Amino acid sequence: MIYTQVIGRLGADSELRTSKNGNQFVSMRVASNDFVNGENVTTWLNVIWSGERAVKMQEHMKKGSLVSIYGTLRTSLFTNKNGEQAISTDVFADRIDFVSGGNSGATPTSDAVADTTTPTQKQKEEPQAEAMAKVAASSASSDDDLPF
Repeated sequence: MIYTQVIGRLGADSELRTSKNGNQFVSMRVASNDFVNGENVTTWLNVIWSGERAVKMQEHMKKGSLVSIYGTLRTSLFTNKNGEQAISTDVFADRIDFVSGGNSGATPTSDAVADTTTPTQKQKEEPQAEAMAKVAASSASSDDDLPF
């Protein structure tokens, strides 16, 4: 099992669905951007979120919302509409929080995470985040450099 955190934007409003056994769950697609070899690359993930909080929060999960998702990462094979084998990457979410700065029409609720940092804290944190991003980018290696 791989436990992960994903920060990205919803590609569409979330959908409330019901499984065959009658349990409700929320389904959504999340886009996360990264720079690879100087180009912007978008990765799409399917997200499944179940439970009482998911059902309550579903109406606030609107297209463009910036969210932080915590859950298990799973991949599966499927046959696409062209009859070819393809891989689907899904996150089965344990928790989803709104990230401040999201471009959404969602109304914050007590379940949503608020930005509680002060401007002074932000000024201190932003250079650290930039420095960490530069270090990560400079230390990124190609697949040929991996030890396995």
